Amino acid sequence: MEPKADHMERETPTTLHALRKDNQTEILGHFSPDQQQDIRHRQQILSSLAYFIGKDFQIPVELNQPGAGWHWDFGQNKIRIDPKDLLEKEMDYLRFVISHEGGHRRVSRTEDIPTETWRQPGFSFMMNAIEDPRTNTFVAEAYPRFRDQMDIAYQEDLDFEDKAKDKAHEQLGYTPRFMQAGFEYIRQWYGETQGEELGTLKEDLPEEVRIVVDQTLESARDSWLRYPSKREADESEELIRRYANVSYEINRDEVWPEFQKLVEQDMQDQEMQEFMKDMQGDGDGEGQQGLPQELTDSLTEEEQRELEEAIENAQQGNQAGQEGDGQPRAIDLDSLSEGLKQKIKDYIDSLPEDVKRELVEKAQQALQDFEREINEEFEGKLSDSPEKQTQRGEMEGKKSKTQPESGDETQGEQQPEQTADQKRFKDLIEKTLLGDENIYEEYRRDVLPQIDALEADLREIFVARRAQKWQTGYKSGKRIDIKRRMQEKALGISAVESRAWQKREIPQEKDYAIGLLVDLSGSMRGSKIRETFKATIVLAEVLNRLSINTEILGFNDRLYEYQPFGYDMGREVREHMGGMLQEVDTEAASYNDDGWAVQQASKRLARQKAAEKFLFVLSDGLPEESRAHSGSQYELGKMVSQIMEETDQKLIGLGIGPGTDHVERYYPNSVANIGVREMSEKLADIIREVIANYDTF
Repeated sequence: MEPKADHMERETPTTLHALRKDNQTEILGHFSPDQQQDIRHRQQILSSLAYFIGKDFQIPVELNQPGAGWHWDFGQNKIRIDPKDLLEKEMDYLRFVISHEGGHRRVSRTEDIPTETWRQPGFSFMMNAIEDPRTNTFVAEAYPRFRDQMDIAYQEDLDFEDKAKDKAHEQLGYTPRFMQAGFEYIRQWYGETQGEELGTLKEDLPEEVRIVVDQTLESARDSWLRYPSKREADESEELIRRYANVSYEINRDEVWPEFQKLVEQDMQDQEMQEFMKDMQGDGDGEGQQGLPQELTDSLTEEEQRELEEAIENAQQGNQAGQEGDGQPRAIDLDSLSEGLKQKIKDYIDSLPEDVKRELVEKAQQALQDFEREINEEFEGKLSDSPEKQTQRGEMEGKKSKTQPESGDETQGEQQPEQTADQKRFKDLIEKTLLGDENIYEEYRRDVLPQIDALEADLREIFVARRAQKWQTGYKSGKRIDIKRRMQEKALGISAVESRAWQKREIPQEKDYAIGLLVDLSGSMRGSKIRETFKATIVLAEVLNRLSINTEILGFNDRLYEYQPFGYDMGREVREHMGGMLQEVDTEAASYNDDGWAVQQASKRLARQKAAEKFLFVLSDGLPEESRAHSGSQYELGKMVSQIMEETDQKLIGLGIGPGTDHVERYYPNSVANIGVREMSEKLADIIREVIANYDTF
C-alpha cells in the first residue's frame, strides 16, 4: 500500500518535460501497459519533487535503462531514475533518492575544483563520501519529512558497502583502503543521525584505515556541516557557492593529505596486482608465464607454493567465470602473507624505470576505473567531474544564442503552461513534503489564550505610555521644561542654544529589538523542548502582532535561524520553526556552544536600530563546547561580561527545569529552575516586565 500522500499527488499535471522525450517511450516498451501507467505516475510525482527541492525547473527527470540505477548527470543537467525501482521500491524510498538528487542540484558546486585535483585517484570518492552527508543534512534540515525517508532508504541499502567490497575483490583482488575510509565517514554520519556517539569506529577496519579516519573524522564532520540554510539557499547562489567552497577547502586541506596516504598504499597493491596479471599472460596461454627467477630465488618454498597457488586459482576463476573476455582474473591479494607481499613489492622496486612506470600507469587506470564504477553506483552520487560541469555551462551558453533544436520547436510556446504547472507542483509538494506548519499550528492552538492575554496587556502598556510621556532635550517644542531651563541659565546657556523644550514621546514598537536564543542540545529532548517551543510561539506571535523587531534563533554546535530580524511571521517562518522539535535529535545536539552562540546572537542584535535591545537565552545545561567553538575566547562567563560591559544590550538567562542554578552564575539578570510546565507563563511574565520597565530594567 502506498502512503496516503500519494492520493493528492495523483493530481499532478501530466505535461512534465521528462515525459516528452522520445527515448522514454522506448524504455517504457520493456513493461506492460499497467506497469507503464504506474511508472509514469510515479515519475510525475518524483519529477515535481526534484524540481521543488532542486529549485531548477529546467532539470528533467528521465527514465534510465531498466536496472541502470539512478544518478544526476551534471553534463546534461538531468536526473535519471531506474524504472524498475519505480515498480519495486516503496514511495518513501523513491522520495528519498530523488530528494537527495535534487539536494545535490541545490547545494553541490564543484566548478571551482581544479580538474587535475579531481582526477587524482581516490579524490572523487572522498568527495562523495563527505558531500553525500552534506547534501542529506541540508535536505533533512530544510524538509524535515526527509529524515524518515532517509532512514528507510539507508535501511534498504545497508548492503551497498558489502556489494562494493565484493566488486572490489572481484576486480582488484582486495578491498581498497580509501574505499573503506569513505564508507566509514558515511557510517559515522548516519550513526550520529541515529543518536550514536561519533568516533566509535568499526572493529574490523585495518589499522592504517583506522588511524586515518580517526585523524580526519572531525574535519570531515566539519565539512559536511558546511551547508546553507534553506533561506540562504533560496536567497543567494553566491552563498551556496561560498558554503560549497568552504566544504571543499576543508576536504582538500585537512582530509585529503591523510586520505591520500591510503590511496598511495592501494596504488602499491594495485601495482603488485598488475605485475602478477602480467605473469598470468593474456589468458590464452601466451605472454609471460611463471615467476621471474630473481623473484623466485628470494622466496621460501612455502612462499613459492603460496604464490603459485594464488595465480592458479585466479586462472581457474578466469576460465570459469570470465568467459570470452580474455582478461586475467585478479589474484586474491588478501590471501597472501604480508611477508610474501613485501618481497613482491621489493622485486617491483628493483625493476627498470620504464617497466615500473608502465605498472604505475596500469595501476592508476585500474583504480580510477573502479572508482568511477563505484561512484556511479553510489546512491545519490556526485558522479561527474568539474570539467563536465564546465562543459555543460559552455553548452548552455551556446544554446541561449541559438534557436531551439529540431524536436523542441514547441518549447517556447509551451513555456507559459509549464510555468503554471510548476506553480501547481510547488503548491502540491508543499502540502505533502512540508508538515512543519501543521506542527506549529497544533502547538499554537494550545497557547492561544496566553498569546491573546499577553498581547492585550502589552498594548495597554503602550497606550498608557503614549498618553503621558514627554521627552526633554529639543531646540523647539510645544512646552518648556522649566527646571532644565533654569539650570541652563545658571550655566550661561542662551535661549538660542537652549535644549529645554519638550516633545511628547511616542515610544513605538520599533524602539525595541528582542532576540530569543533557544538551547537545542540533546538534554532538551522530551517535555523540555515541547514546552519551550510553546513559550517561543507565545513570544513570537505576540511580538510580531505588535510589530516589535524580533529574532528567534536555536543553537547547539551551530546556529539555527527561525525568524531573523526584519522578517515577518509568515508561513515559511512557521514551517521552519516547526523543525525546532527535531533539532534536539540531530548529530549536532551533542553539544551546546553557549558562549559562541551568545556572542553570535549579540552581534546580530547590535546591528539593529532600536533604543532598547534585549537578548533572552533559554538553556537547561552547562556549556559543553564542540571542537569548533572551544577555547577561552568562547567561555560563557567571559562572553556575558563582555556583552554587558561593551554594549547597551540587556542579557537575560533563563534556566529551564530543576538543577539550573548555574544560570545565575553566568547571567546577572536571570531566573533559574523554571518549571517546565510553567515555561510559557514565566516567559510571558518576563516580557511584560521588560516592556513595562522600559526605562529602568
